[in-house]
Amino acid sequence: MSSSQRSGPPTSARNGPLRVIGGSIRRLYTDATKLDRTQSDPVVAGRNALGLVIPLAIGGLLGHPGLGVQSAIGALQTAFADRPGPYRLRMARMLTSALAAGLTAALAAGFGHSLALSALLLAVCAFSAGLLVMFGPSAAQVGVAATGCALILGHIPERPLAAIDTGLLVFAGGVVQMLLAITAWPLRRHGPERRALAGLYRELADLAAEPIDSSVSPPLGETIAQTRAVLTGAGRDHGPSVEAYRVLLDEAVRARQDILALSAYADRLEVDGNSASAATLYDALTTAASVLARIADALAAGRTPGEREYRETLEIASGIGRSEVLGESLTERAAADRRASLVSQLRAMVQTARTGAGEGSTDEDVESAKGVRRLRDPIAVLRANLDVRSPALRYAVRLGVLVPLTDILTRVGGFDRGYWISLTILVVLRPDFGATFQRSLQRVIGTLIGLLLASVIVHYLLGDGVAPLILLVGIFFFGMRLAGPNNMGLSSICLSALVVALLSIAGIPAHTTVVDRAVATVIGGAIALLASLLFPTWERSQVADRLTELMGAYRDYLQTMVDPRATAAQRSSVRSRSRLARSNAEASLDRARSEPVNSQGILEVGGAVLANSHRLVHALTAIDATRRARDAYRDVPQFRDLVTAVLQQLHLLQGALQGEEIKEKSTLRRFQVELAAAYADLLPGVPIDRAAEYAYGATVIEATDRLVDSVDTITAVLHDAGDDLRLTTAGGDSA
Repeated sequence: MSSSQRSGPPTSARNGPLRVIGGSIRRLYTDATKLDRTQSDPVVAGRNALGLVIPLAIGGLLGHPGLGVQSAIGALQTAFADRPGPYRLRMARMLTSALAAGLTAALAAGFGHSLALSALLLAVCAFSAGLLVMFGPSAAQVGVAATGCALILGHIPERPLAAIDTGLLVFAGGVVQMLLAITAWPLRRHGPERRALAGLYRELADLAAEPIDSSVSPPLGETIAQTRAVLTGAGRDHGPSVEAYRVLLDEAVRARQDILALSAYADRLEVDGNSASAATLYDALTTAASVLARIADALAAGRTPGEREYRETLEIASGIGRSEVLGESLTERAAADRRASLVSQLRAMVQTARTGAGEGSTDEDVESAKGVRRLRDPIAVLRANLDVRSPALRYAVRLGVLVPLTDILTRVGGFDRGYWISLTILVVLRPDFGATFQRSLQRVIGTLIGLLLASVIVHYLLGDGVAPLILLVGIFFFGMRLAGPNNMGLSSICLSALVVALLSIAGIPAHTTVVDRAVATVIGGAIALLASLLFPTWERSQVADRLTELMGAYRDYLQTMVDPRATAAQRSSVRSRSRLARSNAEASLDRARSEPVNSQGILEVGGAVLANSHRLVHALTAIDATRRARDAYRDVPQFRDLVTAVLQQLHLLQGALQGEEIKEKSTLRRFQVELAAAYADLLPGVPIDRAAEYAYGATVIEATDRLVDSVDTITAVLHDAGDDLRLTTAGGDSA
């Protein structure tokens, strides 16, 4: 880096922290007013609202609204475990959540007379809830549900037998939610699987219909990961339909590679002035999009295509490129090979979709698959996170200390409904400061708005009628579920209003909860922020680690691609890990941008590395799409030398991201030129009807050119970052 570049601090630093904080507040407002439709489903929200209203209505009809409120607590907590997935998995997840909520509710009510036992129960629940984040949102929700029940019902002590009754009521409310969630199971056993695949195929059709920019992250990665989780999660069924769904997923992954490659070839041909061949490829992609859309429609509707429709769709897929012969240039030969591959994928999709779309038309074997290895061993994951450097462990310790400590202090101090302080900490506190900062402010502001809104409605408009209050609870819970888990602002407005209505049903006047809960929420949010500042996990200190993992994942991807011993399951697993690593890196950069501290240096470096890594993975995907990388690695010395050099350079990039020095330039380009020369000697004079046999060489020349360019650019970025990057990585968690 030149001396002129080092002559002064960054612009953002010269302008002081106010500009950084101002940017964080602007992003906070944007997040608070944004409704993420990908994280919400009106049908699920309506179903959960009904599940909350049912126990309240039963309690009201029996003349015991307080019992209905206790059961509604279980329904409310269990609703958050109603996530997409197979019905069997959804049932197991929701039953587990309901059981955990009911068990801790009984213990909390029974221990309520003892301050020490209540604190011990809260410490165990809160610490466990913190550790469960390492296993994903579904597991974390079970922990939050159990701790929330313990907090609320621990302030309503009961005798042992009455405490058991309370636990059973809470569990019963959760069971009601679970039954509503799986109502369609006997009729449409695989509805979630079909809908997930239909969504994937629609996005795949859109991908084929629209030009793709290779400078951005390859699309559909998140959708593929979510669909795979639905199809292969614990508790899955087995049988003809489900096996067809898994085949359709695998075919979609391979077709995505072909579509990305064909789109890149079409763009290259257009730039080179070969508009005719480019138009031919665009036409092929458009036709492919129509076939994919038909498959998506059949999956969404759950119907088996008729014989005429099936034959028509199969003929459309088979006819792609049949009468359009491409030229003899390197790009055209490679494109012809990819087009033929895509046609093969489309034919297989059409044939497989006949079984998958018409679920239930044949008897299905539901025996468990044998010999299936779990990709993530829970014991190994837990052991890896039992380290003071683990954000999950630090988060668990914070919760395990703060939740019971604040509950003890509010009990001793006689703070009316002081458990809302602990509950706010439980909901707001996150493993990193950026998320805690955003959630704290959004929850405080949302809570104040919700309290005022509901208090006015209940106190001045509805009065003491139970039926209108129950309806109001359903409306607010619908809004809360529709807002989704990522929008703490809207969720807090609805949750606060919902609590006011619930307490009114239980006999606590609406206006008496406003001030107490508002003060408790502000205090809880402030404590959560203070805890993050005293023992911070700044996301800016994690960016380099996430990028290191990304380079490692891409290195493993390339290594597995050329390994002759790698199985299909291993290749699928390494692709999934690459998508996950890319998602984690992107999310880490987004969170770092929200922190009210100066992290401009690492953000600029991280953004540049991530942008160029998109081109890197596009190149890897193009090579992988040929399904012949292992043969080339074995038979072509120049390809083997280049792959070895790229693997070594990616390893050096991992070290550079951790603060090690790196040379400004690599020798990759020399290896790529030698490889291109070796393949070019094979191509001249080859008849067009044998183009597919040698098209792999053209693909390799195209893809390795992009691969080397992207790796060299990342190398230059990290070399120029120099001391700035080393200072950032060495700084650890210091603010």
